[in-house]
Amino acid sequence: MSLLQRLPTREIGFALALVLAAGALGLASGRTAVFTEAFKPTWSLLQSAVTTIRGGAAYFQDLEALRLDNTRLRQALTLAESELARQVEVDAQNKRLSQLVELSQTQGVKGVAAQVVARAPDNWRKRLVVNRGTADGVGPDSVVMSPRGLIGRVLVAGTQTSIISLLTDPGQTVACLGQRSRSPGIVAGEGDPTLVMRYMPQQVDFRIGDLVLTSGFGGIFPKGIPVGKVVRVDQRPGAITPEVTLVPTADLDRLEEVMILPPLAPIVLPKLSS
Repeated sequence: MSLLQRLPTREIGFALALVLAAGALGLASGRTAVFTEAFKPTWSLLQSAVTTIRGGAAYFQDLEALRLDNTRLRQALTLAESELARQVEVDAQNKRLSQLVELSQTQGVKGVAAQVVARAPDNWRKRLVVNRGTADGVGPDSVVMSPRGLIGRVLVAGTQTSIISLLTDPGQTVACLGQRSRSPGIVAGEGDPTLVMRYMPQQVDFRIGDLVLTSGFGGIFPKGIPVGKVVRVDQRPGAITPEVTLVPTADLDRLEEVMILPPLAPIVLPKLSS
């Protein structure tokens, strides 16, 4: 209900009727001047009241208009913030996809970008599901990478989706070597955030901060892909080789898109002449 509708119109009308009736009596009796002087304060008070009421009504109407404008501006700001957040997310995704395309080109093979669509809480660091499968050229043992390094390999390939076994998956092994020392070894996952180096020959040289790459041995992983960095080297008394711990170069906990390379052609060993 507006302010004008809430005004005491009945009382104001009654007062105006009294003034008019008194004026009529004054005119009839010839005492117009006396009547005018007598009711001059009342008339001034009524004019002042009407002016004040009109001003108050205009003030509250301006407040209502400002409130509506404020509501519209808030809605426009919310929409603008939502659109900005969406655009930032699109730009970030496009940047990641561009990095994956560049990664595929550096490997010299045409890979396929895939999006992570599922991840079970109980094996967060072990396996994930992507939206690519055999229909896209993906098969078992396809190598999975990110711009920061190796992620793992395809364990099971369906028509439209595939299950990826991450580096940290127990039983996952990768033949590697140290980039600095060229010392070889086998990197294995144990279900933990870190990786361990096993089956190393004697006199290996690993230091904290060393980058470990795939060696290309084994016929699954191409050579030269970053796997992890050495964070601990423990030389136990009596042990032939040190115990080497690595952290993956790729952030396996925050994967959204990955690059899947086609499976490598199987290595055919030459027959030895008897």
